[in-house]
Amino acid sequence: MSPRALDPAVRNAVMDAAIRILGTEGRSALTARRLARETGTSTTVVYTYFGSMDDLHRHVRRHAITALLAALDVAETTDDPVADLARAAAIQVDHGCRQPAMYRIMFVDQPPDDTDDPGTAVFERFVGLVDRCIRGGRFHPGESHHPAMWAGQLWTAGHGAVMSALTGLLPHDQVRSLHSDMIHRLCVGYGDDRR
Repeated sequence: MSPRALDPAVRNAVMDAAIRILGTEGRSALTARRLARETGTSTTVVYTYFGSMDDLHRHVRRHAITALLAALDVAETTDDPVADLARAAAIQVDHGCRQPAMYRIMFVDQPPDDTDDPGTAVFERFVGLVDRCIRGGRFHPGESHHPAMWAGQLWTAGHGAVMSALTGLLPHDQVRSLHSDMIHRLCVGYGDDRR
């Protein structure tokens, strides 16, 4: 007799519950008992489908980052590398503001010991976009600057904007305007023409 196949609907229900819990209450609230109660299953379901609570957390984070990368991939590449960089930065902020639970899972309440950090892929996109602006002659780095430094500044501006929205400090439309102005000023500071 062959073992019963795992039910994708149960797996998805556990993931959805984990996203809700992690995204609203954080890691300390994520337990096998809580997931079993919310999904109408047993505590062993988590271990059967995911291996451990940390593995479930890692899986949910990877799922969230894959969705953000897909949103970045949809953006059209144009002949204007600075416009493409600004568009990617806006996608980061809009995605975070529209999907606060997923953003928290990706960049606030991360799982322990994720050695092969999938978040690196998002950051590397920004490094590549900054490098493209440098190669295109739009940004002019000094000797001490590296694309990763400027990518980190752009990422930090976006992260701060998202957190301002998620904590209720500012409404989404104001966050979008604030972030757009910061990106403009950073790009000018990196050497692009103000116009």
